[in-house]
Amino acid sequence: MIRRLKMFIGRVLLKLTPLQAFPKINRFCFRLMGHKIGDNSTLYSSVEVLGLIKLQIGTGVFVGHRTLFMGGDSVIKIGKNCDISSNVSLICGSHEIGDATRRAGKGISNDITIGDAVWIGYGSLIMGGVTIEDGAIIAAGSVVNKSVPKNTIYGGVPAKEIRKIIA
Repeated sequence: MIRRLKMFIGRVLLKLTPLQAFPKINRFCFRLMGHKIGDNSTLYSSVEVLGLIKLQIGTGVFVGHRTLFMGGDSVIKIGKNCDISSNVSLICGSHEIGDATRRAGKGISNDITIGDAVWIGYGSLIMGGVTIEDGAIIAAGSVVNKSVPKNTIYGGVPAKEIRKIIA
């Protein structure tokens, strides 16, 4: 009951706050909702957390306008110094394949892990079970359904390696 009340109060405060004008208030609201948000991280007030997702966000992270975190009882862990552009979706939930009477079977949810210094471009979709390792870049509009090694650029639908980054 108390967790639901904190979630409600946090969401109401976020709706009343300008998008990025008050990053400390936005951090407070997400922390009030039970998420772990690092210092100096900026989350727009339009960021949505739907479902039972638990966020763990490191220090110095930027999360852009209308980013969506969604799914079942899973954890989305984001390292430090990451940049996540606007309209990015991190979706932990999916379904097993059901029988012929209903193809979307039993609901499942898998964690998402994003390493340090990762950059995710505008409008990308990150699916459950994915790990994006340190220093990777995800091109705008990509659909990431498999893990991404460190210091690589991935892009496309589905996302594939474009090239390695030499530090």
